[in-house]
Amino acid sequence: MAAPVAAEKMPTSPATDPATLLSVAGDGWLLLEGGGVAARGGPDDLVELSAGTRTALAVPGAEVTIHWLDLADGLTQAQAAAAARLMVADASAEGLGDMHIAVGMTERGLTPVALTPNSSMAAWVAGDPDMIVPAPLLLLPPAEGLVRRDAGAVPDYRGLAAAFSVEPEIAGLLIGEASVRALDEADYEAGLAAVLSPPVINLRQGAWARRRQWKVDASSVRRVGWLVLTLVVLSLVVLLAQIMRYSSAASRLEDQAAALNVRSPAATGGPRFTPLAAGLFAAIQAVPNVELSRLDYRPDGTLAATVTGDSPATLQALRRQIENFGLQVQEGAPQPPAGRPAAELLLRPA
Repeated sequence: MAAPVAAEKMPTSPATDPATLLSVAGDGWLLLEGGGVAARGGPDDLVELSAGTRTALAVPGAEVTIHWLDLADGLTQAQAAAAARLMVADASAEGLGDMHIAVGMTERGLTPVALTPNSSMAAWVAGDPDMIVPAPLLLLPPAEGLVRRDAGAVPDYRGLAAAFSVEPEIAGLLIGEASVRALDEADYEAGLAAVLSPPVINLRQGAWARRRQWKVDASSVRRVGWLVLTLVVLSLVVLLAQIMRYSSAASRLEDQAAALNVRSPAATGGPRFTPLAAGLFAAIQAVPNVELSRLDYRPDGTLAATVTGDSPATLQALRRQIENFGLQVQEGAPQPPAGRPAAELLLRPA
């Protein structure tokens, strides 16, 4: 009888692969390390796992139906699952809406497609294993014929492009003339590292894929904290610079207004500069995305303000806001085209 050989998978080195804790549903566990079994225990035994250890759950083959389909090359996992769902629609005893479909790696030009109830998947993912593998796919397939393992209630069978769990009375119908060799536990355990690096099918895909857990280390938190603090400081600096700019302009114009009153009291018999400036600054604060670029207090008591905004609609909103503060607003001289819309507004008392 030919010796077992690996399926058509990417080259692996089980001896150097990360350690794997293989649990059997309703049974114990095996710790695979260095290409062999490093430790074993019962379902109630605890094991301390080193960093990077993978976890795998072996589930009964009787609860998973595996089809081998001729799917087109180059499909993504989602596309292959969708194509497989159409091809096996008539092969499932249950509605496919209640079934989970997982696709695996090709053997002899055929792609394995596993079907299992979503209710079973919900129970199997409770422990959050990295991999969920049907028991027949934990057997290393021989070059010819099949191998059989009789450890469970129903024997598991494995050959190239063949994997199933079935009662001995029915097995003959599926096996036909193929030779079958009983697999002892030593050979079974010797092949586990290879068949899990990686498994032909991992049921954790699609809706049942394992969600990636993001870990944030302390240094990253500190960097983000410093970045946020820097942004806050810069925002405050910009705001303070704008306030100082407006305050300086207001002081300068107050001085100009006072000088005008001294030189020609009759020419400036109307309201002083302060009420006009106060209304303008209040309106600018009330309308977002508006900036004051120039102020000019004229001898006739008119306050000319050149403002910029992110759109003409924003400048129109500023005009309405100034009028709401009881001031008259007229358009001044047209402003030359620039990066942002600009307008000169002439403010007078109402």
